[in-house]
Order: sequence, then C-alpha cells, then structure tokens
Amino acid sequence: MIYEFSYDEREQCLPVYEKMLGARKKFFENYPEWNQAFQPCPVEDEYDRRCSPFYIVGMEDEAVAAVRIMPTTGPTMLRQEFAPYFQGCPDIISSDIWELSYFSTTADTSSLAGRNLLLDVLKTAYARGFANGIKQIVGTYPKSKLRLYRRLECLPFPICEGEINGQDFAVGVWDVNPLALRHLSELQLRPF
Repeated sequence: MIYEFSYDEREQCLPVYEKMLGARKKFFENYPEWNQAFQPCPVEDEYDRRCSPFYIVGMEDEAVAAVRIMPTTGPTMLRQEFAPYFQGCPDIISSDIWELSYFSTTADTSSLAGRNLLLDVLKTAYARGFANGIKQIVGTYPKSKLRLYRRLECLPFPICEGEINGQDFAVGVWDVNPLALRHLSELQLRPF
C-alpha cells in the first residue's frame, strides 16, 4: 500500500510516519556511508520539521520503502548541506525540479516483492511529479548505492561527484516524463 502525506499531515498517518522513520534508521545502519559522512545522521532532521516536505511511503507486510520530496525553490539538502563537497555543482533552483532525499527501504531489494515495493514508491513520485509539471528530480547519493539503482534499472544521470568524510558521493538527476514512468511500470511486469 502507498501512502502520500506532508510533514504537516503526519499526525493523520502517525503509524506510517513512525515506520518510515524506523526504515530510515535501519537504512542508515545498512548503508554506513551516510553515518560516516554525517555523524550523527538524524532520523528526523530540520528539513522534515522546517520545510514540511512530502513523503511517499510504500508498505508491504513488514517491509517499508520511502522517499522525501522537497521543492528546490526553498531550502534543500543539496544547497545547504552538500554543495560545499561538490566542486562546480550547480545551484539548482527551479519550480520544475524536486529534490529527492531519504530514499530508504527495509525491503529485500534482491527479491521481486522488495524490488516492486521500491518501484511502486518511485512510480508514485514520478506520477505525482509529472502531474505537477515537474521535469526532473535531483538527489545526492553515495556512489556505492548505484548498485541499488542498477538493480531497479533506474540510474540517475550524474552531474557532479565529490567526497564527504572519505566517502564517494554523487549528485544526479532523473528525468520525469511519460517514458520514464512507463519504464518503471514495465519493469514490474518483467520476470525477476
């Protein structure tokens, strides 16, 4: 099941919000690059509390997958937190670009069910973006996470790379258009 809500609406979805925070915590434990780069890496941060971002959370049995979406016209993690680590990184401020952060999951992404849960979350983010005139989504990720994006067949286009406390990171963009949305839907129809 997919849930969509903002931080200001989290009280109406409190059990889902709490499971999402639990998934973030577990994800940080499984991907120590984030904790090594940003210590301590908070489960709920100032962008949650200050910017009222939008969340897309997928839940299947005990597995959780989630993303946080924020407009790039306000404060973003890329601008406020990550930009100093990426030489030549453009200052992305656009009404048709969203920032995706906290892409996390407790699902087994090597299984069909786990992969499909993540794809459902991404499909929902793309569909919501497309319906709102969004052309691209930008995100910062540890380069070691590329294996997850390869498994999902949803690789970002890298725009710059850098190092954060000894860890290799990148900034990438995903195009949001009907073709990309169709690609995600077709991936779920393929045998695993």
